[in-house]
Amino acid sequence: MAEQLACWLNAIGWCGTVRSVVDPNSFDAAAKASELTAESLTWDTRRPVEAGPGDIPTVDVGPYFATGARSDLDSAAAVLRDALERVGFHQLVGHDIDPSLRDAILEQTRRFHDLDGALKRSIAIDQPDHPVGAVGYMPVGARKLPTRERGNPNEAFLVKSDVGIGFDDNRWLPDEVLPGFRSVVQRYAMAMEALARRLLPVYAVALELEPDFFATGFTDPFWRLRMTHYPANPAPADEAEPLGDVGIPPHVDTTFLTLLLPDSPGLVIFSQARQEWIIAPVVPGAFIVNAGELLRQWSNDRVLSTRHFANNLTERSRYSVPFFFNANADYPMHCLPSCHGPDNPPKYPPISYRESQGVVQGE
Repeated sequence: MAEQLACWLNAIGWCGTVRSVVDPNSFDAAAKASELTAESLTWDTRRPVEAGPGDIPTVDVGPYFATGARSDLDSAAAVLRDALERVGFHQLVGHDIDPSLRDAILEQTRRFHDLDGALKRSIAIDQPDHPVGAVGYMPVGARKLPTRERGNPNEAFLVKSDVGIGFDDNRWLPDEVLPGFRSVVQRYAMAMEALARRLLPVYAVALELEPDFFATGFTDPFWRLRMTHYPANPAPADEAEPLGDVGIPPHVDTTFLTLLLPDSPGLVIFSQARQEWIIAPVVPGAFIVNAGELLRQWSNDRVLSTRHFANNLTERSRYSVPFFFNANADYPMHCLPSCHGPDNPPKYPPISYRESQGVVQGE
């Protein structure tokens, strides 16, 4: 993407290690991106294992969504609290998203990536003739999302929303080229935004705040939808150099939360408890959800932002659709009142998502 999304990491020790405080007035995004990329290359990802019972908790919001009762909200929040503080990932069920819409977005992802490469590149991201960056097609071999030295063996179609940026400002093929594609993408993105907003009270109560605490920070949230294809036998689209050995290299997301819909296993996360990489299962009907750097720093490191990577573990194409959800890009995030005190002062200065932009997110 043209703009590089916020990571605000203050030192290179991931997932709960103490970091020094960033001065937003002197934050060098490019230097931090290089530092983080170098650190990620030291992680040994060669021996992932299957996840075991309890490794990735399941959060069921169905009862709360059905009743709105505080007791049901408290029950869901208690499980989420454990997931946020112990794992950084969870399986979300009871979310009320129509299964046919989930199937439709995966099918549209396949349809788009089955198109001729030249046609897809006609709406490539970051073209000088399009005023909005980081939307459209990103080909196999790109070295971003996240940044790396070798090309990423995946391709993606990207849509985003921000203040002043709506669906019409994104890049689309003519409807006659891919009938129904834009309609499904828009419906799915709107459903994901609505779901993420419904989850905000659960996150607030999980962090011992009032249910409506996050409402003012998400009146016009910044989000991105990424429709990703991991080819079975990827080859660079426009460069002759070798591709990297993972579909998306190890990274942490920069989000408040990420809602991931994969069609098959391939996401691998680092388990703090087990101190090893584990393969996240695909649970029928569930979304895989993780917290990112936005929430980790907002919570004064109470919440884990867990390193992870993605790969294609099969001999066929793999498709994955993450929805990256963030607060209003210019909303100043002060340390959450439940996450600091006399013996636990704020580690980070108030800073907005846009001010902290620096490192991109991947899966």
